[in-house]
Amino acid sequence: MDVSTEELFDVVDAAVRDLLARAGVIEPPVDAMWIAQRIFGMSIVYSEPDDGQPPQYGDPPKRRPGPNSIVLREEQSNEAQHGLAAKAIGKRMLPVIFPKLGIADGTENPSSRNALVALVVPRLLLPTRWFSSEARKAGYDLLEMKERYSSAGFETIAHRFLDVDDEPCVISIVDDSSVVSRRGNRFQATRTLTSAERICSEQVEETNEPARVRKDDWTAWGWPTVGIPFRRIILRAVPDEI
Repeated sequence: MDVSTEELFDVVDAAVRDLLARAGVIEPPVDAMWIAQRIFGMSIVYSEPDDGQPPQYGDPPKRRPGPNSIVLREEQSNEAQHGLAAKAIGKRMLPVIFPKLGIADGTENPSSRNALVALVVPRLLLPTRWFSSEARKAGYDLLEMKERYSSAGFETIAHRFLDVDDEPCVISIVDDSSVVSRRGNRFQATRTLTSAERICSEQVEETNEPARVRKDDWTAWGWPTVGIPFRRIILRAVPDEI
């Protein structure tokens, strides 16, 4: 897509604002499953658990969900279900968004469609016009924002901090003491934690409580997460100077 990053974000944010206005959503949390049903006429279908056994003669055939269905599993978390619904909504929004970018719908390549859907999902669950000011007011506190935006997962919220944070920052995801991702919003970030991040992560792991550590010209905040079958700690770090 031959458009600037700023223009792309502005177009997606505007499309999300229009959609939320149509749905009458005036504050978070955003119920993506409700919007999918109310605005796009989609149905929510819960898949039958697979017992691993082949079908027997005489068993009724399993019903296949229609093309206008969102297939969920009962064991999925609330955040995962809303994420899938948001993805389905994002696909439905493409015919509206592409023309605003000067692209005729249907002429783009699959990677462009997937990339655009990936932009819509977090901006739908965490709309920029609300999330930006509220995150700043909350001091980018992950637990406070999770309580406010309950339909989005911890990791989704943390990575949205990168979009709206006024200062350079790094978001790290640490699973069972291993760094699985580390991303910056102003500079390239490797997977090597700073001393502040490492100590902060260790404190959170030990106490299972949020922590704040300042060391070697970095300040790091860390939070434990819940609802995941392993120990996940999320860190936000800010350098004193670039």
